[in-house]
Amino acid sequence: MAILLSTNSVRQVERFAFWREAVCDAYVHLDCECSHPDEFDGEIVLNRLSRLSASFVSGSQQSVRRRRKDIARAGEESFLISLQMRREGSVSQHDREASLQPGDFALYSSVDRYRLELPDGFRQLVVQIPREDLLNRLPKADLLTGIGVSGRSVLGGIINDSAVRLVSAIDQSPDAVKQSLQETVVDLFVTGLASLQETKYELSKPEQQLLLRADATIRSNLHRPDFDRRSLAAELGLSLRRLSEIYQSDQRSIASTIRDMRLSRIAADLRDARYARQSISDIAFRWGIENQQSLTRMFKTRFGTAPRDYRSHR
Repeated sequence: MAILLSTNSVRQVERFAFWREAVCDAYVHLDCECSHPDEFDGEIVLNRLSRLSASFVSGSQQSVRRRRKDIARAGEESFLISLQMRREGSVSQHDREASLQPGDFALYSSVDRYRLELPDGFRQLVVQIPREDLLNRLPKADLLTGIGVSGRSVLGGIINDSAVRLVSAIDQSPDAVKQSLQETVVDLFVTGLASLQETKYELSKPEQQLLLRADATIRSNLHRPDFDRRSLAAELGLSLRRLSEIYQSDQRSIASTIRDMRLSRIAADLRDARYARQSISDIAFRWGIENQQSLTRMFKTRFGTAPRDYRSHR
């Protein structure tokens, strides 16, 4: 059942503070700013489903940022898609910026910094998909963030109209149908994003594409306890020194990136009801951490609580 989060439910003076909390609760940890917080209005109609979350968002002008510290606090890993329905907005990630007119949409990832600029009177459909689910269908998804898919093309127009109609219909559909509708929504957006792979585009920084490749290599090797920075350099065919320099230019290290990705996967599994009967040590081992004491220490540093307590509050 859809959840309504509206600033109309609180006093005017409290509305923007309420909105900032509502946005973080609905999606991922974010920072949100606006030019006139004392005049702010906003509404989110959110539907959390088994395979994705979908919401219709509208409101006053705002700037939304996903920062490094927001990423560090979070255990979830997902892709988000913003489909512009009213007014013009923008999505920026990896030095790429998509200007979105009504009907356009763009992809962005929760594991990297991003920024959304939204004007007064905007309306968007926002779809949030687990990261691995989208990567299984679109392995190069990280290279497609921050690039707009036009709603004025024949394909874009079909996706725009169909996605909005399908998401609106999900909540009123029988349970047996909801799963199929979710799969269809994801397939629609994947089709539109896949069309970008045929266009010629370049990353603004030569190192950025290498970073994306490196991060993808790490994610595919997290299950290996022996996978470390030397292993990564060897797989990419680079010297460890050169690879370290590239990561440092992005204000992080190889070792911390590997560690944080492992901890994010562990945190996600601890909150996943499918793994409720698995021990914490088994989950940690699945993501390459064998030492329980090390896990507890690292997990507390990252999430501020022990793995067992984190799991009990899911």
